[in-house]
Amino acid sequence: MSSSVSIIIPSYNRAEYLNDALQSVLDQTHTNWECIIVDDGSSDNTKELVEKWIVKDGRFKYVYKKNGGASSARNAGLHLAKGEFIQFLDSDDFMSKFKIEKQLTYFNEMIDIVICDFFPFDQQTGSFLSSRYRNPFPDVSNYIRDIIINWEIDLSIPCHCVLFKSKLLHQNRFIDFDESLVNHEDWVFWVQLFYYSSGIYNLQESLVSYRIHNKSLCADNEKMKEYFLQANKNIQSFFENIGDKEALQFCSDKLKILKPKKEFNLKKTIKLFIPPILLIIKKRLVKNLK
Repeated sequence: MSSSVSIIIPSYNRAEYLNDALQSVLDQTHTNWECIIVDDGSSDNTKELVEKWIVKDGRFKYVYKKNGGASSARNAGLHLAKGEFIQFLDSDDFMSKFKIEKQLTYFNEMIDIVICDFFPFDQQTGSFLSSRYRNPFPDVSNYIRDIIINWEIDLSIPCHCVLFKSKLLHQNRFIDFDESLVNHEDWVFWVQLFYYSSGIYNLQESLVSYRIHNKSLCADNEKMKEYFLQANKNIQSFFENIGDKEALQFCSDKLKILKPKKEFNLKKTIKLFIPPILLIIKKRLVKNLK
């Protein structure tokens, strides 16, 4: 029997896009899958929409939970997943019908993760958005270092690009998304998952479309930097617990990149040096007057 795949789709008020995502699942040429749609407390017609898909195909499953964010929704799906492989898909994105079939062909005893390329497109025009594209392929010979040091410098791996063996989730403890993080939780998740992988394969083919629209999540730079530092701290804690000194050094090197160098401040410099100078002048004047 062919390999079983669990496709996890978190959704929060994305009913207007969800049909495209679910159609791309139904169109997969690899047919041994279950699709878990986790409704993260939506107030739109997500439930009614998904119920129609369940009637159409029983491989679709609907789960409702109180709103808790994308991480908690993905975690809910992970705990229900029964497949040998895991595929994440956001509710406003969609896959090529060959995605799962093609990626599955590259797995073996030494390959636990297969990454494909992606196509970020503008919702209004359908055109490729180069500003939202980063290389999703880590160095296969040193992917732990690469995913820590170069994350969001010249490397970023959208969740839908990755297909991985579910057994990786159960190494020593269950790996899931850190719900305490506002963002960069995917970075922390990938670092841990990749750490337990025997090897990865980079499939240089675009097999998923990443929709960019005005509802896409964004944040100001200062907040992003704050979240990034917290994520790096969480990664450090992970490696401290397992005692990997080399990986901890990668985290230290990343911290140097994340923390900006102090800029020259003219006002502070003036305040630092002027008072002593004035004191010297005052002493000289007093001496001359005597």
